[in-house]
Amino acid sequence: MKKKLLAFSSSPRRDGNSETLLKEFCRAADDARWEIEMIRINNLHFKPCQACDLCARDGRCVLKDDMQEIYPKLASSDALVIATPVTFGSVNAQLKMFIDRFQCWWNAKYTLKKPFIPDEVKHPGFFICVGALKKKDYCENAEQIIKVFFHNINHTLIDSMAFRGYDEKGAIAEDLEALKKIYRSGQNFFSQIDKN
Repeated sequence: MKKKLLAFSSSPRRDGNSETLLKEFCRAADDARWEIEMIRINNLHFKPCQACDLCARDGRCVLKDDMQEIYPKLASSDALVIATPVTFGSVNAQLKMFIDRFQCWWNAKYTLKKPFIPDEVKHPGFFICVGALKKKDYCENAEQIIKVFFHNINHTLIDSMAFRGYDEKGAIAEDLEALKKIYRSGQNFFSQIDKN
């Protein structure tokens, strides 16, 4: 049975820079004989977390929207990759709203002590971000947000890649070296998992 990668693209730009890199990463997954499901967060219909804290009762979110299909997909996948553009030094609005909707998983893990992914399992994850500015620290805050998110949903951030200085749509597609780097990172990621 094939292992499954769940890949999230948070950019509102279809085939934008971060999504182009994500597809190249997924190509490495395909070459490693993984099953891949890519989801565009911008296409999902869901509300932001309402801070009602009703999920503290049973770890389930009461909002009936597209997120209800996402939770079981994530719980049953073998690995996770997220790609985002960096806006104002952070993950974009679509991804932040998505992350906040996992408050129910936080409550399941910490309040109820019944995480949807067991603490001893820890699924592997990878993070890709693209920023317009070339400043070395421009993507650091986005990566820190992902580290916290992964920890709370029992994923381990195996590796991440930040690409700086790409703004116009399609700019990254012209950088063959960047595409090679993300593909090789994908190869290393899946090789490492398949060895375990």
